[in-house]
Amino acid sequence: MAICKTIAIAALLLVFASLFANSQSQQTLLYPIVQDGKWGFIDQTGRTVIAPQFESVDLFQDELARVIDHGKVAFIDTSGKIVLRPDYEIVREFSEGLAAVNNGEKRNPQIGIIEDPGRWGYIDKTGQLVLPMKFTHAESFSEGLAAVELDKRTGFIDRTGKMIFEVPLDVTLEFKEGLVGVLFKGGVSYYDRAGKKLGTPPLDYGPSYHSFSEGLATIDTNGKSGYIDKTGRLVIQAEFIDAEDFREGLAPAQVMGEMRWCPADANGSRYGSPKSFGYIDTNAKMIIAPQFEYAAPFSGGLARVSTCSKAGFIDKTGKVAIPMEYAEAFSFRGPLAQVRKSGDQNFSYIDKTGRVVWPRSK
Repeated sequence: MAICKTIAIAALLLVFASLFANSQSQQTLLYPIVQDGKWGFIDQTGRTVIAPQFESVDLFQDELARVIDHGKVAFIDTSGKIVLRPDYEIVREFSEGLAAVNNGEKRNPQIGIIEDPGRWGYIDKTGQLVLPMKFTHAESFSEGLAAVELDKRTGFIDRTGKMIFEVPLDVTLEFKEGLVGVLFKGGVSYYDRAGKKLGTPPLDYGPSYHSFSEGLATIDTNGKSGYIDKTGRLVIQAEFIDAEDFREGLAPAQVMGEMRWCPADANGSRYGSPKSFGYIDTNAKMIIAPQFEYAAPFSGGLARVSTCSKAGFIDKTGKVAIPMEYAEAFSFRGPLAQVRKSGDQNFSYIDKTGRVVWPRSK
C-alpha cells in the first residue's frame, strides 16, 4: 500500500508496522518520516538516515523498502540507494526474498471490484522473474508458502512454484507458527502446512481476523470472542465482546461492566459506555482490570490504551507509563512509537520514557 502524505494515511504506517513487528525483529529498524510532503527515514535515535525525497514509502521488509520515486515504484536499501526499479504495473513488497508482481489487472473504478485479474508472478531482489506470470491470484510468502490461483486451482505454493496443497480460498492470512487462516465464501478456516484443516467450533465471518500468536488465535463464534489453540480446540471460552492477540503473555479483552462516563466537553456534552477493555492471561484471568475504551497488545513491555479520546501507554502492571495525552498513539515498534497530539498536523516519535525523539528539538 503506497502511503501518501496525509496524516490519516501516515498514521496507518504504525498500524501496518505492528503486523510485521515480529518479522522485522532481526532487521534494521528504520522509521518513516514526512517533511514538506516528502518521505524519508530516521533511526532509533531520531537521526535522519534517508533524507525526505520520495512521494511515499512503505516499511522496510527484507532490508528493502518500496517507495514511489517520480511516480514509479522503486526499492531502496537501508542507505537510501535505489537498488531496483521493477517494470510492472503492480509491485508488492518483498517477503522472504520474493515480491509478487502483476500486469493486466483491471478494477471497476466505482466499486473497486477486480474485473480482470491479469497475471501475477514473482521477482527476486535482483528483479529477475523467478516464478512466471501465470497466476490469477498471488499473495506474499510467509513461512515458505504463498497462496495463489492457477487454472482455477487455489492453494499454497513453495518458492519453486510447486503446489504443496490445494484449498478453496478467496484470501488468506499469512502463515504464523505453522498455521494459516483462510477466508472463503463467508467462512474462516485454519490449516497446517500439510493442508490439514483444524477442527474448530463454528467461526463467525466478522470484520476482524487473526493469525496465531503465542500458540493461540482469537476467534469469534456466536457473536462472542474467544481463543483456540493449535489443535482448533476452544481453550478460552468465547465470552468477550472483543479480543486481540496475545503478546508477552497478555491479551486485550473487552467485557460489559458498569457505565463509564467521560468528562463533559466545552459544550457540556459527554459520552460513556459500559464496554471496556482489560488484559487477560492465558488462563483467562483478568490481570489488568477493564477500564479502557481500547487496548492494543503489548510490545516491548508497553501497551497503547485509550480512554475519553486520549491515548497513552501502560506497563504490564496496568500502571500508566506514558501519560494519556495523545490524540493518536500507535504501538511501539522496537524502541519507538508514533504519536500525535491534538492540534498537531504531523506525528512524532517517542521513546519508552515518553521523550520526543523526532522531530528533534532545535
